[in-house]
Amino acid sequence: MKNLLNKIIIVLILLSCFILTACSDAKETIGIIQFGEHDSLNDCYNGIIQGLKEELGKDFDNYKIELQNSNFDAATSAAQANTFVSKNVKLIGAIATPSAMAAATSAKGAIPVVYCAVSDPASAGLTTMNNVTGSSDKLDFDGQLALIKKFIPDVKKIGVLYTLGEANSISQIQTLTEKATSLGIEIVSQTITNANEIPTATDTLLGKGIDCITNLTDNTVVGALDIIIAKTNAAKIPVFGSEIDQVKNGCLASASLDYVALGAETGKLMAKILKGELKASNDNAISVENSFNCYSGKVASLLGITLPDLTNVQNIDE
Repeated sequence: MKNLLNKIIIVLILLSCFILTACSDAKETIGIIQFGEHDSLNDCYNGIIQGLKEELGKDFDNYKIELQNSNFDAATSAAQANTFVSKNVKLIGAIATPSAMAAATSAKGAIPVVYCAVSDPASAGLTTMNNVTGSSDKLDFDGQLALIKKFIPDVKKIGVLYTLGEANSISQIQTLTEKATSLGIEIVSQTITNANEIPTATDTLLGKGIDCITNLTDNTVVGALDIIIAKTNAAKIPVFGSEIDQVKNGCLASASLDYVALGAETGKLMAKILKGELKASNDNAISVENSFNCYSGKVASLLGITLPDLTNVQNIDE
């Protein structure tokens, strides 16, 4: 009798495991490729999950989220995208331009691709691809330059580090240069091909007589912000970030975008595509351009900068 009871218990345990596995396998997978680990991209991911939950409601539990991090390597993004395609996931989310390009190229229109935080979808070739849509984060260069001039009224040279392999950065440096030139400001750029070059590139840039550095939404550069800040602080050269988390991590100020909000709008777009309410097409792409000004009083003090009139500029330290 005891042996029979043990056998029944074992059968029930195995049956429970089978049911749980079957339920898990029944969930559709949403694959997300995040190009690297830094606050802006993390905020995008957290916003995406928030937006999916808000738009899907209880149906969110019908999906399994699989996140892959590319560690700022485009080849890794491509491999991850190929894996998602081979798994035939329900949708691929791609955070940042290199991940978006990899996902769209691998999917070939067979799986919806929704990108997030792509600064220039057109130059990345995403606007003409089938079954692709998403959100763009257009930097407020006019606002950033005006903010820089508040802190450094006689600014003449602004340094920029950017990665040759990031299409978003190449597009942004052109726009920034045009706007700065119209104000009589010279943009002094220094390119890199990978993160290992950042220490030397920063030293080279600092040796070119710049008044400050301003960041683009260059993921490789932002991912190594601590290295850059250590060198610029020693040289008493301020760095202006492209969003608020960079100010929290040592930049002086920023005309900033809200990347959690951008991610949330992207997540809602994903959900509407999953529900069949929208198609993944360029017609349904969204753009976030509204910025808000912020600065760090602690960084200003550290650099010996006298604060100007900063009406409507948020001090993150208060």
